Amino acid sequence: MLLDPKSEKPAAAPLAESDEPGWLGVELALPPTGQAGVLVRDVLRGSPAERSGLLEGDRILRIDSEAVVRPPDVVRIVSSHRAGERVGLAVQRAGADRLLAVMLDVRPDQNALMEREFLNSPAPAFKPLATVRGSVPGTLAELRGRVVVLEFWASWCVACRMSIPTLNAWKDRYGAQGLTVLGVTMDPPGLATEASIELGIDYPVLSDEAGDTTRVYRALALPTLFVIDRDGTVRDVMVGYSSSRLAEAEVKLRELIGAPATAPLPPG
Repeated sequence: MLLDPKSEKPAAAPLAESDEPGWLGVELALPPTGQAGVLVRDVLRGSPAERSGLLEGDRILRIDSEAVVRPPDVVRIVSSHRAGERVGLAVQRAGADRLLAVMLDVRPDQNALMEREFLNSPAPAFKPLATVRGSVPGTLAELRGRVVVLEFWASWCVACRMSIPTLNAWKDRYGAQGLTVLGVTMDPPGLATEASIELGIDYPVLSDEAGDTTRVYRALALPTLFVIDRDGTVRDVMVGYSSSRLAEAEVKLRELIGAPATAPLPPG
């Protein structure tokens, strides 16, 4: 069995050609003025782009024989191919031209993407955050030795409201055993304060108004929840609200804090 060396999980095998649109697995941006092509801002773990050797900072000049000048060009061309098809990328890296062959995949769902990117890897460091509610260390490193549940939420997110009773219950039940629950929102501090009071949030809340921490955690869909162990490694990640997945996350956090292996308790 092939293993992904970064995650120690089975590596995704290239797919047979299918009817699904192709997926490359990159984040793209416009390059600096005067440079051709499309800039690769990030390469997702386990993606076709990573397997082909594409790197952050590369500039994609052509896909097969078609030139690309904007990120939507790359999306259009790649999705016009089927998963399992091979395409050729002409890229420029450090001033040198390179040719890469990429076998496209089916795009994973959001949960699978997040697990592929973060599971069993060090949790990203926090970018500057404003404390809205409670007492919170300025860095994730200062929470080493504690299990951390980190949820990204927003005042307008209906699904986020559904998870609050569970997170409040976790904070009450397991805080003395080494659990810290944190909520991070891109709402400005004033709105975040009002919403946290209105919604009855009892755990610390931080405002990420600039969105920098939200971006490094790729929390583009809300809510997104991470369980981080005492060493700062992500041990679980979930996107969206699911009572069954929250129960699974509770089993994991109980394991990490060393609580007795009993069934998770209902919220409240």
